[in-house]
Amino acid sequence: MKKYLQTLVALVILAALWGGFYYYGKRKAKQKPSTGPKADRILPVDPSHIQSFTLKPREGEAVTCARAEDGKWAITEPHKLPADQSAVNSLLSTLTSATVDEVASAHPSDLKDFGLAEPAETVEVSTDSKPAKFDLLIGDDTPTSAGVYAQVAGNPRVITLDSFMKTSLDKKPFDLRDKRAVTLNLDQLKTIRVKSQKASYTLEKNPEGVWDLVLPPAVRADRFTVDGLVSELRGLSMKSVVSERKANESKYGLASPELTLELSDAASSQSLVFGKKEEAGGNYYAMNSQLEPIFTLSSGVVNRLERNPSDLRDKDLFAFTQFDVKRIEISTPAGHHVLELQGKDWKQTAPKAKTEPRDVMDDLLSDLRDLRADSFPQGVSIAAAGLASPAYRFDIRYGDKSETVEVSKTKDHIYARRASDRTPCELSPGALDPIDKIIAKL
Repeated sequence: MKKYLQTLVALVILAALWGGFYYYGKRKAKQKPSTGPKADRILPVDPSHIQSFTLKPREGEAVTCARAEDGKWAITEPHKLPADQSAVNSLLSTLTSATVDEVASAHPSDLKDFGLAEPAETVEVSTDSKPAKFDLLIGDDTPTSAGVYAQVAGNPRVITLDSFMKTSLDKKPFDLRDKRAVTLNLDQLKTIRVKSQKASYTLEKNPEGVWDLVLPPAVRADRFTVDGLVSELRGLSMKSVVSERKANESKYGLASPELTLELSDAASSQSLVFGKKEEAGGNYYAMNSQLEPIFTLSSGVVNRLERNPSDLRDKDLFAFTQFDVKRIEISTPAGHHVLELQGKDWKQTAPKAKTEPRDVMDDLLSDLRDLRADSFPQGVSIAAAGLASPAYRFDIRYGDKSETVEVSKTKDHIYARRASDRTPCELSPGALDPIDKIIAKL
């Protein structure tokens, strides 16, 4: 009986607990979730409303930036200079998104205690919104260095901001200026010409939008290598400015340059001249024909521009995409074959009609696509390479395009060329072996 009563009491307690949790859950479900305190932004405006700003350090040169009518930023003080749009927008985004960490003192008795009597940095902002004027004073670091003391003009309280605000707003004129060494529209680049004692070459984009290496004659350039060069130019940035105006060019080796880079796009052209190296630092002095200053650039860019022209040539003989091929015509010492994709099946239409296995055709296309120059011999003519009457000829049609490659065997050499090439390349000794094996099965 006692055991029965204990069990009954336990069940009652369990039921009571369950009822309590159920009631509590329903009550919580009816309550609106708390969104927490609203973030206290120090400058609650969109960056697009900011028209100008000035950064005044305790020591050093102040810098003022203003928005032009076209919406772009320019440095107006201490010199009139084009601004780095990305750097300015990043600074303004940081400023307008900054929030108060905590209030250090609502009514400070002495601003010296926070480094605000003589601020480390003063930021003055003008907007076309509210507030029309905004001044931010940046003081000392907090004792833990996790934050920085600050004060908004017109409000007596001293606040703390995240420590990164101090470094984000501590910008010199050089930090905010446009440091691009090349200002052409590189998306429309048409010509790249390099001249130096070690290397000279010209790259031109042909009417089909493909880069050619003009040796002469013009041969197809390696797209990935040229894309790498263009990417290099896109990121080419001044390391320092040694003179805001071109003067004493011979002092910097610019009268007898180490390397000259000439560029042109659809509308304009400019040249970049590299002089001698700095005594300390190892960067090259340089200037752009369309820019005012003499500046320095990393030495690595000269090494990357001084390439052997053969390194710029496209080594792939074919450019087709395997899945787009519709027709293959092959002429070899063993015979002539025509193969066409009809529906999902490959059909040989010459010398006899038959269906070819899909895996065999996939291997053939893969081996043809893998044909690649091993070297580019100097002084070997088309005739000397045996390509005036080539032993092999491969015609590939894919999409609305076609490609033809000719190959010859001369003694211990295998030479090849695209039908449009005026100079041959040399293939590795066994380059044709896998292709010959597949052709023998057709």
